[in-house]
Amino acid sequence: MRHAFGIVSIHNMPIFDAINRLGKTRIIDVRHEQAGTHAADGYARAGGEIGVMLASTGPGTTNTVTGLYEAQYASSKVLLITGQAETAFYGKGLGYVHEAENQLPMLRTVARRVESPRHIGQLDGALNAVVADMRTGRGAPGAVEVPIDLQYAASPPPSPVPDSVEFAPKMADIEAAAERIAASQRRLIIAGGGVIAAGAAAELQALAERLDAPVVTTVDGRGALPEDHPLCIGNYLQSAGLHAAVQGADLSLAFGVRFAVGVDGQAAKLRPPGDLVQVDIDPNVVGRAHPVTLGVVGDARAALGGILEALDGAAPNDAQFNESVWEARDGLRKAMRARLGPDYAAMMDLMRDRLPRDGLLVRDSTIAAYNFGNQLFPIHAPRTSLNPASGAIGPGLPLALGAAIATGKKTLVMHGDGGFMFHATELATAAQYGAPLVVCVFNDGGYGVLRWLQQRRFGRTNETDLGMVDFAAMAQSMGVPGHSVGSVAQFQSALDEGMASEGPCLIDIDMAQFAPMEISVMPKRKSAGQSDNRADSSR
Repeated sequence: MRHAFGIVSIHNMPIFDAINRLGKTRIIDVRHEQAGTHAADGYARAGGEIGVMLASTGPGTTNTVTGLYEAQYASSKVLLITGQAETAFYGKGLGYVHEAENQLPMLRTVARRVESPRHIGQLDGALNAVVADMRTGRGAPGAVEVPIDLQYAASPPPSPVPDSVEFAPKMADIEAAAERIAASQRRLIIAGGGVIAAGAAAELQALAERLDAPVVTTVDGRGALPEDHPLCIGNYLQSAGLHAAVQGADLSLAFGVRFAVGVDGQAAKLRPPGDLVQVDIDPNVVGRAHPVTLGVVGDARAALGGILEALDGAAPNDAQFNESVWEARDGLRKAMRARLGPDYAAMMDLMRDRLPRDGLLVRDSTIAAYNFGNQLFPIHAPRTSLNPASGAIGPGLPLALGAAIATGKKTLVMHGDGGFMFHATELATAAQYGAPLVVCVFNDGGYGVLRWLQQRRFGRTNETDLGMVDFAAMAQSMGVPGHSVGSVAQFQSALDEGMASEGPCLIDIDMAQFAPMEISVMPKRKSAGQSDNRADSSR
């Protein structure tokens, strides 16, 4: 464990002291437990390691629940270690400070396995049981609460953490999948987050190239195949336009895909075309969303490798089918780019050009992400694309903080101003540890996504306008260079400065000064004689 995120408290001080005394793990002191749990989540997703959050019992642990909920939704391996009242008072209802009698059942709603040892001899086994569960099958968060008296007690030497269990698919299923592939002519490969979690990007690319088959991804599967690869369609699995174009497929091969139904359940209608072969490490997922012709339970990497070995005489995809898919893909990309308008298209190009190929892009649930960050912005490598899997508003900055600390790579953050305010204090954490973040706040004075949805559904907006905040000045108050920009040229200058810096930087983008995106509703600005609560801070 190289890093852990946490907030020190009277109910976890011995844990912090022990970690620092051993000197093997660096603790990142966050400003809020929810943000710290999101950061541990980003750490796990970007780095491929377990992310750890250290919290206090009671209010500290209740603050972690939203972060654990997001990690559960994203199948992310986040370990919460928290305190508890000492064993002599636990369960007595005597008002022990931070007493949390129902902390365990609360945590079980958002973590797959939760343990609470009652004797020092149980501590090692409890921790190993949770870690082993997190590393078995589909990733999931877990939690251990440790009563404060056990934290102060002398413990025996720890036992080794069990090796992760390999979920190898049945050979009969692999052979059956290979036979169906060989018998088909128009295949479509669907890649989800399970491909990235399994480290199966190379095997996926090998199969796609072997079959000359188009690859469409989920949002969590982005980077499983570089999006500038000629066979990559990108994150258009839930696009009605693409769905119509691929209806001629006679076989869909889904690897590590949950087939989430999305907003309003719309995606439930988009059944994969042709026969469906679904491969997933979680047997509960196979066939849940769509009927399958063949279900294969197993690790995506093992399944892809097995299929590659078992394939014999499979002809390349039908060229006419592929051509129709490429036309649809290129048409979708062109139409999406046109909706951006000239300014945001130019900004997107600048961001992609300045971000290293293996740099990270982290998006919050914001209007800019929905317009271009989640689909149009090219992703070139696994574990370089992160977003709130649950659709939550606000996790972007702490997710990016954890990802940057895990990898040490330059991390570009796309945020809206409304969501940014949820965890803006983590700028101080980024400054304290020199995290290589460039935070782009697309500032439209409110909740832009909800404003647009309200306008479509009700013909009006309500409770979505928040007023303008000078985020550049806020950043500078926490030791982070801040820039307010109102043109593409100013954005380019600020972006170049941020990318050249070793530490964090914030760019406050006044969206009212740019040519509008098609899918965007801006608030009415106050008249010239009224204050907008924002100082002139162009820098």
